[in-house]
Amino acid sequence: MYILSIETATEQCSVALHTCEGKFVVQKNAVLPNAHSEQLGALIEELLRAQAIAPQKLAAIAISEGPGSYTGLRIGTSLAKGMCFALAIPLIAVNTLQALALSIQEKITRKLPENTVFVPMIDARRMEVYTAQWNAQNEEIQTSNALIVDEHSLSQFSSNYYYCIGGNGSAKCAELLRNAHIEYVPKVVNQAKTVGDIACNLFAQQQFVSTAYFEPLYLKEFQTTAKKLC
Repeated sequence: MYILSIETATEQCSVALHTCEGKFVVQKNAVLPNAHSEQLGALIEELLRAQAIAPQKLAAIAISEGPGSYTGLRIGTSLAKGMCFALAIPLIAVNTLQALALSIQEKITRKLPENTVFVPMIDARRMEVYTAQWNAQNEEIQTSNALIVDEHSLSQFSSNYYYCIGGNGSAKCAELLRNAHIEYVPKVVNQAKTVGDIACNLFAQQQFVSTAYFEPLYLKEFQTTAKKLC
């Protein structure tokens, strides 16, 4: 049996398969950005067909819950819910920033200091980003926030930690946050693979969300009153 993971929180759409025991099988990405409604269903169909896996072999669907693109999250959630209802299987919600933090961690091959903190950043337009902080054990040390990055933000990064920032919102912050204890990690994208990595642990713990009542994490309340912190 398998877990299908769906990532639609940003401009890139991807789907991935893991075994229920946590083994990564395959990931498939969309070719065109911002075309989730046209590509997501076809991506899933192609992925399952290529692996010769019938939908009935799926034990759960994992969705990247946000924060991120309102439209992308709605599309991913709607399809995931439809599949869960049709197959009578549970829905797993994975924090998008947690999965992105794991992608940053996997992108770096060298040994990092023990006090490293991974700071995922998703573009929220202008100089605003959706962000959070996670340690090397993928434990949350700062909850998801919508934050405005400006010339004062650098002072908010403690010299007691080494920070690795990445994601589609991090490039515009790289110059403002340039410092010896802050590293910009380029070309880190949201991917269904790390959503699935986390989902496998949640599946083992039977941590599911209500298919009927689940709603994505939009962080709408932060869009007009974002804190000046990073």
